[in-house]
This record gives sequence, structure tokens and C-alpha cells, in this order.
Amino acid sequence: MNYFSTFPFVRYSILLVAGILLYRFFPFLPIYLMGGCWLFITFLYLSLFIFRRKIKNQLLTGFTGVLFLILTAYIISFLKTENNNPQHYAHFAEQFQYYEVFVDNLVEEKENSWKCTGQVRSIIVNNEILSTSGKILLYFDNHTVEKPHYGDVFFVKGMPQEISPPKNPEEFDYQQYMRNQNISYQQYLRSENIEKVGNQPPEILIKFALQINARADSILTTFVDGKNQYGVANAMILGQRDDLSNDLMQAYSAAGAIHVLSVSGLHVGVIYAVLLWFLGFLMKKGKWGKIILFWSIFLILWIYAFITGLSSPVLRSTIMFSIFLFATIFQRNKDAYNTTAFSAFCLLLYNPNFLFNVGFQLSYLAVFGMIFFQPLLNPIFVIDKNKNWIYWLGDRTWKVTTVAVAAQIATLPVTIYYFHQFPNYFLFANPIVILLSSVVLMAGLGFVILANLLLFFNLLSIINFLGQCLKYTILWLNETVLWFEHLPFSITKFLWISTYEMWLLYGLIFGFIALWKTRKFAWVWISCGIVGNLIFLNFNEKMQENNQELCTILSTPKHSAITFVNGKNAIILANKSFLDSRKDIGFRVNNYWSSLGIRDTLKLDLLENYHSKNNLVNIQSRDSIAVISWKDKTFLWIGKNLKHKDFEAKNVSVDYLILANKSVKDLTQIIGKVQFDKLIIDASYTRWYADKLSVQAEEMGLKYYDLSKSGALKIENN
Repeated sequence: MNYFSTFPFVRYSILLVAGILLYRFFPFLPIYLMGGCWLFITFLYLSLFIFRRKIKNQLLTGFTGVLFLILTAYIISFLKTENNNPQHYAHFAEQFQYYEVFVDNLVEEKENSWKCTGQVRSIIVNNEILSTSGKILLYFDNHTVEKPHYGDVFFVKGMPQEISPPKNPEEFDYQQYMRNQNISYQQYLRSENIEKVGNQPPEILIKFALQINARADSILTTFVDGKNQYGVANAMILGQRDDLSNDLMQAYSAAGAIHVLSVSGLHVGVIYAVLLWFLGFLMKKGKWGKIILFWSIFLILWIYAFITGLSSPVLRSTIMFSIFLFATIFQRNKDAYNTTAFSAFCLLLYNPNFLFNVGFQLSYLAVFGMIFFQPLLNPIFVIDKNKNWIYWLGDRTWKVTTVAVAAQIATLPVTIYYFHQFPNYFLFANPIVILLSSVVLMAGLGFVILANLLLFFNLLSIINFLGQCLKYTILWLNETVLWFEHLPFSITKFLWISTYEMWLLYGLIFGFIALWKTRKFAWVWISCGIVGNLIFLNFNEKMQENNQELCTILSTPKHSAITFVNGKNAIILANKSFLDSRKDIGFRVNNYWSSLGIRDTLKLDLLENYHSKNNLVNIQSRDSIAVISWKDKTFLWIGKNLKHKDFEAKNVSVDYLILANKSVKDLTQIIGKVQFDKLIIDASYTRWYADKLSVQAEEMGLKYYDLSKSGALKIENN
């Protein structure tokens, strides 16, 4: 039996994904050759389709169709990659110093800047204006520049810089993340570098959506007080996480609920499910009842999309659930798998890079999990909901729990692969958090819509009352999440699986599904083989982790940080501001520790003395100068602005000399006073001074390493 026969778009989507991956791994294939092959295959496929009654060879027709979809995906991926456009400004990156750009999306407020994306419209090369295209990431200095708005056009002086690759082991690859959005360059702009020349919104629809978003934000700012309460409302309803504290985000992460703070498929799905449940009675009212039901839910979903400023995740999910809605109401022979695959097929045709978006992956995996696993889990515990309201509530709680577990099963491998942690109480936390967050979302959406109407009649007292109700609902949600975070062992950190292991886990899940469907013993052997492979890989990794000894000098802008690893234990030495920042440690170090299988960590201030019991690391610090001993290697770290008279030591001999915070501006200040094998220029140096020291080191014949250019330095204990 062919299990794919009832949902053809699953096959089509798989082939589309294959073509997208073919372009990702082999982008250098000649596009003219691929285009010629596509034309030939298209002609052949159409011919076989037209004369299908005369030509009985279905295998040839099927194989031609497979090639057609794969080549179509490859060519669309090429066309959707903006760098392939001959007019893209990147092709002139070394030739221009001036360009014209307009803001093409929502502007985010950061600590020291306004962040947004822009479209480069033209450049000046040799006093000639050339029309160009291409997106760029812009940071406007918020101390000298007023907040830009969608459609603002600027004339910019300066050369965009390519977004840097990750500088530390296993650090989040922001460069690739932005490339998936067709952005490879960025620039930081001050008032002296720019001149605003007008406002010309390229898309009236997006301008309208951003105006709605700004209006909704002003309502939440005015009527929802409390920093954390406003931050959650802003994140869940408008999709802006700028006002959320790192501690609160960590609490949501520990409870397995971080997804509720990012507008995504979950939020659109909640609105869809609640409205379908609330208005479902219209399904029984005949043709016109179905039409009213469709347009009511459809319009509210798109109103929410506009309130979020047509953000990409919500726009993507709104399209997906609009397709679900149509299929649910009007399609007689509907199939959840086929509907889901059809929505993915349409989105990937529109933008193949969606495939590499974590939100896209998690959304579709979660939907698949809910479609397949939830019906299997639900009968495990049957509750007669008709007895009384307690039984009804128990039945609803159990169904929400099975939905959460089903989604978790399908997303578990990719969640561990990307986030390297697991919320241990998700089974208990998720039903409560999903229920409360659904109430907050629906209440917040209703409040934003209703407040605009009440403001028209100047009914401020009612709006204030509703705003307080929303505030305390969010407070209830926050307190629940914080309670779960404070439970012992609330989260398992430093989990790590390789790409190969992630695919093995999905192979195991697929093996269990195939065994359930086919009842063939062969799938038992296949599953056992996968489990054996995973056990072998895990055993091999544990052996390596137990014996590892290494030091890594990290590349951390504005900070100094060194981590020492012995087996599964890690020590990090850094300045206090870095150690106190969960965000910095999470972004720069945690993934690296996860990959090494670290289980125990210790944070130490570079400016404090320390002697470990096993003599692994010893620190002698005085007056912003630290001598660090590790195994048989010594490091001298200088972190203050050093003058000749400040450093009186003579004949100091170390393996590594680490200069930080512009402590030395001229190498003659230390030459003759310190003997060292290798000079390390810390990433806390400004680019100008780092380049100056690099030139000096080359002229003196010194071995040196520039952390900001070359990334972290690994030193293994041989």
C-alpha cells in the first residue's frame, strides 16, 4: 500500500525541499545548464502528461515529474538569492563610498541604536550614479539620530561592512542567519554619516500595518503599566521583545515556554483554535453559516497579522492557517497531512529560505506531531466530560497536555540541536502556560481592538479598567513561569547533539511510526540499529569528554574572557560585567560548553586571586594585572592603561601575553620587560589600536594573534 497516495503534496513538498537543499550545498552549478535542463524536463513532462493514455510507462512520467520539481526548486532558490542579481550592490562593494538607502521594515530600539533593514537603491561610483538593489542591516546611533521610520530615504557616506562570521567555537552563526534573509552587509550610522532626503514608503500595505503596530504599541504603553507586564504584552501581541529582561526570558526558557514570547505559529494557532471553537456552531448553519465562519476567522487572523506589523513569522503562519481554515470548512475530503504540506509547498515556492528558519521548522514539526501523535496519546486516559464541570475541565486539561507532548515529541531533536537544553517540568508547565498565554493573547488582542473604539468615545475609565485586567492576567502568567523556574532541577542545560545525531533521532521516530503503521518486524531491526548507533556515538563522546584538557581565549567585544576545561568541568575567567550578563555568557560560551559535555561550571573574576584545589588554575591578580597558571602554561593578562612607569617588573617570562582594554598602545612599553612566546591582542581593543599593534608585532618578528579578526584561540594540553 502506498501511504503517500492520499496526500500528494507531501511528496511534492519533499521534492521541493530536496531541490532547495541541492542549491544550498551545490550553488556553483551553472544556472544556464540547470535552466536548460529545466526547460527540457518541462517539455518532456508536458508531453508525457498530454499523451499519457498512449504512453503506458508511468515510471518515466513519475521520474520526469520528480526532476521537474527538484529543478524548479533549484532555480527559484537561485532567483531568490539577491546576491545573484548582477545589480546587487555587493558586486561594487570595494568601489563606492556613497549610497542611497530606504528603511524597508519595522525599526527596533536597542540599547545604543535603532536597528532596521534597508534597501540600497543606488550607489555612486566614479561620480556616476548606478541603480542597484539589495538589503542591508542598519544601526542608527540613537544618541545623535532621531528614530527613523518606514520609507525614510537616506544618503549615506561610508562603506558597508560584511557581517562577521562567529568568532567563538559553536557560537550562534549570525552571519548565516542574516544571509538566509538575503542580508550580508551592515553599517553603523551616526548623524555625520547620513542625510535624510525624504520619505517614500515602497509598500502602502506595509506602511499601513506598521502604523497599526505603532498605534497598538502606544495603547499598551499607556494603559498596561509594569515593566515586565508591558514587556510580555508587547512581545506576545506585537512581536517586539526589546522590553523583556534577560531574567524573565530565562524563566520562560526554563519552563519550556520561551515560544510564547515570540509571535509565531503558536499565537496564530491559538487565535485560530479559540475562534474555531467559539464560532464552530456556524458549521451547522448550512452554506451561509460556513461562509460567515470562514470570513470571521479569516479577517481576525489577518487583523492580528497587521497588528504585528506583518512580521515574517506571523505572516507565514497566517497564510498557513488560512489554508487550514479553508480546508476545514469547505473541503469535503480534507486530509490534515495534505493541507499542512500544501501550505508548506506554497510558502517554500514563495521563499525557499524559509526552510532554514528555525521558526518554520518548529512550526511544521509541531503541527505534524499534533496531527499524528495526539490521537494516539489522547485515548490513554479517557475522561467523561459530560459528568460535571470538573470532569469537563479535566478532559480539556488532558487534551492540552497531549497536544503539548505530541508537539514536544516531534520537535525534541531539533530543539536540543538548536537550544541545547530541556525544560524538565514541561509536561506540567505547558498546559498551564498555554492556557494562561492563550487568555493573555486573546485578551490583549481584544483590548487593543476595543481600546481604539473606546478612545473614540473618550471612555478612559473603562480602558484603564481593562488595561489593569490585562496587566494582572500577565502578572499571573509571569508568576506561574517564575514558580516553575525556581523548582529544583527545572532545566537540563548543556545538552548537545550533532547534525548526524539529530537525523538519527528523527530516523528513530520515523522507525517507530513505520512500525506502528506497517507492523513489519524489519522496522524493529532498523530502530535497534539506530539505537545502537546512538549508543556507540554517545559512548565515544563520553570517553573524549572525560579526557579533554583545553584552554580557550574567547573573542568577546568590550570584554576579556578565558575558559579552562578539565574533563566535564569548566572555569571561566572574565571581567565582572561579562560574568553578570546571562545574555553574553549564553551567546558566547554556553553552546561551546554544551558541545564539550560540560556538567559543572565555575565563574571567576579576572581581578580576584584564586587557587584551585587540584591546582588546575591559579590566579594572582593585582592592580588590573593577572598572572594565570594552567597546567604547565602561564598567561600574563594586562587590563589597564599601561604607561612605562606603571610596569616595573623585569625579566618576567610567560607563554602568552594577553593585552586588553587598550592597556598597551605601543609594544615598546613592554618589550624588554616581559618575555613571551605569543602575543594575544584581546577583542576589547578598538580596531585602530589592534591594527597598530599587529603591524608593530610583524615588524618586530613577534608571534601574535588578533582575537577580533581571527576568533577565539584554542590551546590544548598535550
